[in-house]
Amino acid sequence: MLPGALAIAAAAVLVSAGESPAPAISRVGRLLVPAALAAPGARSSPAKVAILASAPGAARSTLHIAAVGGKKAGPALATLQHLSDAVVRARVVPRTSIVVATADTRPSRDRSFNASLFRIEPHAESVALCDGVVHASRPLVTAAGRVFVSRGVAGPELPLDGDLARLRVDTLTIDEIDLANGASRTVHSVAGHLAFLAGEWRGELVIYRVAPGSADIVLVNPDTGATRVVAPSIPPFARDFSIDAATAALVFQNRHEVDPGTWVIDQLDLRSGKRARIEASASSGLAPHAWPGGGLAYTPDRAAGLLVVGARAAVRGPLGAGVDAIQAVSPDASWLAALHTNPSAFAVPFAIHAASGEVAAIPAPAGARIAVAGFTTAKEEQR
Repeated sequence: MLPGALAIAAAAVLVSAGESPAPAISRVGRLLVPAALAAPGARSSPAKVAILASAPGAARSTLHIAAVGGKKAGPALATLQHLSDAVVRARVVPRTSIVVATADTRPSRDRSFNASLFRIEPHAESVALCDGVVHASRPLVTAAGRVFVSRGVAGPELPLDGDLARLRVDTLTIDEIDLANGASRTVHSVAGHLAFLAGEWRGELVIYRVAPGSADIVLVNPDTGATRVVAPSIPPFARDFSIDAATAALVFQNRHEVDPGTWVIDQLDLRSGKRARIEASASSGLAPHAWPGGGLAYTPDRAAGLLVVGARAAVRGPLGAGVDAIQAVSPDASWLAALHTNPSAFAVPFAIHAASGEVAAIPAPAGARIAVAGFTTAKEEQR
């Protein structure tokens, strides 16, 4: 297995990209328009979500702004050019109409670092900011609007000696990218297999690193480069990271330390480094995510769908069987955007009202793979 495969596993959103149509959200769960929400804190106007849609085999993706609870996707507002069937990941820059996205751009048998970072704005040409980005990785955009990406340079190829357990050691960096001109500044570097941006906490970057014989989680000050190890030794299969800022808890999925057939959800205190086990399961599709205001969303079983525990909201299988992966939380923490995935079907984007647990559609183009960039204030109307 190549280092790039580790990156794909860590960044996985568990999206199935098939040819079968996905079930309409109006026929599963409780479809609501925002105006029908009576829960305290509901918005008076619909929340809006930026999405990128990619038809199978296409060499481009289109940006759309979808109103939560709307009947149809907004028009294509911008186009992103990339390799055919590229993996696209995106994030909204807070308080702007800008979306930053990674997509495969360099044809190569080794896809480890074949992606580029783009700036996408409605009614404008997409701008390539940098290349050498880790395949299938998502940019990290902080609350202050700073943009960071994982990049790398391939190390020497390993000898063909039959030892499949050995992985190539690459030069990996976490770089801050200037949205205006693409200028980059390295804030952290390491030799290893993976340097994954797990999130931001109190101005520091949370980075999951995998190197020969070890895996850890560190906090990095992006201004000084100061690094503090908070989890010195964990199994090298962690993914699906999210942070409960109020409790300083990093939540993620990993493989069990002893039993390779068991997957776990762990919670790491970013202040003390104390780790607690929340769940263990034979399912590899747990897709945990910290719930706003406390609690946890995850998929305990593919047959059951999403479950929210420890929160006021009552959510249990809103779209039926499948894996539901939270993709974004609105700035006011009132809405969450998620993807409902099943084998051989296109993923279905939908939204959940955090306080009530009510579900609403996120309309998207049919027959396309969807990347949720996040909640935005951009307009969906064409000029």
